[in-house]
Amino acid sequence: MPRNSAGQARRPKSDVKKSGARPRLALAATPAPSPDFRALFESSPGLYLVLAPDLTIVAVSDAYLAATMTRREAILGRGVFDVFPDNPDDPATEGVRNLRASLERVKHDKVDDAMPVQRYDIRRPESEGGGFEERFWSPVNSPVPGPGGELAYIIHKVEDVTEFVRLKRRGAEHQQLASDLRGRTEKMETEIFRRAQQAADTSRQLKEANAELQRLYEKTRELDQFKSQFFSNLSHELRTPLALILGPVERILTSRSIDDRLRTDLEIVDLNARLLLKHVNDLLDASRLEAGMMTLEYSRLDMGEFVQRVAGHFESLAAERGTDFAVETEGGFEAEFDPEKLQRVLFNLLANAFKFAPERGRIRCSLRALARPSPGGGSARWAVLDIADNGPGIAPEHREIVFERFRQVEGGSTRRFGGTGLGLAIARDFVHLHGGTLTILDAPGGGALLRAELPTTAPAGTTVAQAAQTGALPAPADPRIELGAVQTVPAPTSVSAAADAARLRILVVEDNPQMNRFVADCLTPAYRMTSALNGQEGLEQALALRPDLIICDMMMPVMNGEEFLKEIRKHKEMEGTPIVFLTARTDEDLRVRLLRGGASDFLVKPFSPRELKARVDNLLRAIRGRTAPVR
Repeated sequence: MPRNSAGQARRPKSDVKKSGARPRLALAATPAPSPDFRALFESSPGLYLVLAPDLTIVAVSDAYLAATMTRREAILGRGVFDVFPDNPDDPATEGVRNLRASLERVKHDKVDDAMPVQRYDIRRPESEGGGFEERFWSPVNSPVPGPGGELAYIIHKVEDVTEFVRLKRRGAEHQQLASDLRGRTEKMETEIFRRAQQAADTSRQLKEANAELQRLYEKTRELDQFKSQFFSNLSHELRTPLALILGPVERILTSRSIDDRLRTDLEIVDLNARLLLKHVNDLLDASRLEAGMMTLEYSRLDMGEFVQRVAGHFESLAAERGTDFAVETEGGFEAEFDPEKLQRVLFNLLANAFKFAPERGRIRCSLRALARPSPGGGSARWAVLDIADNGPGIAPEHREIVFERFRQVEGGSTRRFGGTGLGLAIARDFVHLHGGTLTILDAPGGGALLRAELPTTAPAGTTVAQAAQTGALPAPADPRIELGAVQTVPAPTSVSAAADAARLRILVVEDNPQMNRFVADCLTPAYRMTSALNGQEGLEQALALRPDLIICDMMMPVMNGEEFLKEIRKHKEMEGTPIVFLTARTDEDLRVRLLRGGASDFLVKPFSPRELKARVDNLLRAIRGRTAPVR
């Protein structure tokens, strides 16, 4: 059946006549068709290009295609700078650079950006001879926000002002063209003046921003100087009380009248005071290096013999650990260097190797000569010092980070090794002072290889002392101190294990063996003591032994204190076991978090042995409902 414009069926005329009714004209509202916006955009007389945020072309007007001699299917989906590159025959062209800068400003600030008139040559199709045609444009780039305010598109609108520019060049050669373009010229000159004002404003803002950057740079330099001075002053202030600790302790240790228990305690005091002194010296060296106040005192020595002598301090440590430690040097290796600084470099690099090499691992220290081209022609002799271990190695992305001051690859609460993160940074700085380099490579067979390359001749004009004139070097520190002073000291795994089974059992989870033993000694013989050196080991012992109370450190390898607490409270049989945390941190957020997780008490390092004993006694009385022994 035929239908009307509204889609309704029409009755045949014969039906109307038969009905006898007077026919009426039905007027139905016909909705206006939706406009085809793409067709409207593409047919608009303006020169428009629509870009996605990644600067790919998503739409273009017919007028733009005609002006740029391009085809829509050839440019859609491509990057704007792929379609419209700079003219390679014009080395002075700046079209791409200027347009890119404008588009980046629109993306960053999300505001219109009007550009001064630009020369941006257009590539002619091959059918028209190829090459580039000189063109001048007046562009405006405008952002189009999306529903959430994000940048959805950029509209790149241009006016082809090539003829106008050429007219200005030729003066009044084409009067008829000038007459036709006069109105447009006036408009463009007004627009050019406005955009020149905008460019002037932008230039002023850039100058102000540069001035502010310069001010901030000077302020940063001033703060760096204050920081260096602070570390220097602090280091000097700490050295005096440390000297007054180390001196009397050493005097008492040389006495024969002290018992073994007191001697052990004093040796712990001496070792840890020397560790603190090492950290203070590192801070002082770091501040002097940063301030450019570190100088070298060159001596002419046999470098091979020197390396053998310094590396010899690690032989006893290698024997204790069962480490295969080999030192290979060339004989008669005369060189000019600062022996004190090179000694520090060697000690830091060897300590790093021993720190990461496994038990019964392998460490190689070698010294060899290398001929390198000399700036003045010929060749110069260099020393190559390699220290390799078969530890886990250092990933390529971390090989620069380890040389940054105060940075450690393992910087979280589960890091395996302590320290300030200054050892390798100072070693590299000392090598650089010699005019050399310090790099990290893969060791043969796995692990890390640290290679120091140094010139064997002091810079011209430098005073060099001969071997006979060189004073005795200060004795290097104990390698155990370089390793953190504690890693080789054994901790008892079961202090008072043979004590009366009726006494309550306390588990100490602390990765520092000396601190672990110190806590156990504070509570022995009142309680049966058991020790673990990391969170995972502590968790296993806690589930196996069911201790009456746990004392736990916060920062430990494998599993830190917070993770240990979370895991232990998952087991019903451990819900009521009191846990006392030892921590060097005092922030309130950590305490609240641990209390909510089931912690019973805290002790902030350093703490009093009497306070530790009192807190443990009180917890066991209150929680166990029995009288804990009090001493």
